[in-house]
Amino acid sequence: MVVNYDENNLLNLSNSILKYFDINPFNNTLVSLDKLLEEKQYKNVILFVCDGLGNYNLNRLLPTNSFLKQNKRMVLSSVFPPTTTAATTTLLSGLTPAIHHYLGWDMYFKDTNETISIFRNLTKDLGKQPKKSISDRNYMNYKSIVDLINETSKNSAYFAYPFSKCNKCMNIDEVIDRIKELTKIDSKKFIYAYIENPDKLMHEFGINSKVVKEEVESINKKLENLSKELKDTIMLLTADHGLIATKYIVLKHDLPKLYDMLERTTSIESRAVGLKLKKIVKKEDFLNLYNKELKHDFQLLTIDEVIENKLFGNEDNTYLRDAIGDYLLIATKNISINYDDNSPIFKANHAGFTNREMKVPLVIIECD
Repeated sequence: MVVNYDENNLLNLSNSILKYFDINPFNNTLVSLDKLLEEKQYKNVILFVCDGLGNYNLNRLLPTNSFLKQNKRMVLSSVFPPTTTAATTTLLSGLTPAIHHYLGWDMYFKDTNETISIFRNLTKDLGKQPKKSISDRNYMNYKSIVDLINETSKNSAYFAYPFSKCNKCMNIDEVIDRIKELTKIDSKKFIYAYIENPDKLMHEFGINSKVVKEEVESINKKLENLSKELKDTIMLLTADHGLIATKYIVLKHDLPKLYDMLERTTSIESRAVGLKLKKIVKKEDFLNLYNKELKHDFQLLTIDEVIENKLFGNEDNTYLRDAIGDYLLIATKNISINYDDNSPIFKANHAGFTNREMKVPLVIIECD
């Protein structure tokens, strides 16, 4: 089980953007994109991140002659796990998850003995304020490529997404309006544009729902219309991950023997499941239970194997062992795992090691 962070990865995409704006990249870049940017010297570089629009679902939901499919140039790999927390942070930082430390939706922190949903900065399931905020942990703070461009180059960079302190863009229409406004500024610039769908709709309605198909078709049409209005601009579109239709195992009810073996709640993701066993649990008892109940749907790695395989990146991470525990269960089929009834049940999910989740498109639209 290997993730190639050296080529054709989301990591390389963000580093190509750094390189174009005269900042030394942290990792390898996408050579073909480098050549295109160097040759054309576009004034506006826009990176659209459509949450959840993996390559598999892009191909399924749009006809062959659609705008986005006609302009798809490459298929990239997401990071591991293929989830918004890890992947968008890699796109925004140019770093692997092993370096930026945003490993998954829920991370265990040994210093306060808490499992925290890190994007929400609330304790997992209980939704309480943690004893120590994510931002108070220095190793969880990174500098975004937007900030790097603004601080270390003669060019400018902007966000068009919901999490800005000002100019929040809460939907695709607001994102597009913001882009139209920014591209009027007479300078070389980078714009990071984030669209929360189809991920949000797929979670709720499933990958085959009519509302999801209509939303993807709408995104396709709106971006096609935008491209006709822009000049001296390159539009890059990718996704942080794909989604797969899923069923759930709730450990408390469905596998109470495993539930009773755990020292604490599960961590990372429901399709990349960190497990910390109680000290009294015998390894062979746990492995026998895994082989009987979960082997068909999950690959089991010890924490040492996770580190040896460099799943989260090639670099050492002091906190990886604490965050995961003793084992990582990695989904290879369509099953997700919840610890108990406090976690949500989704019709579609991500973070497993399937091509439908790991593979994302790179669409390149040149607006000359």
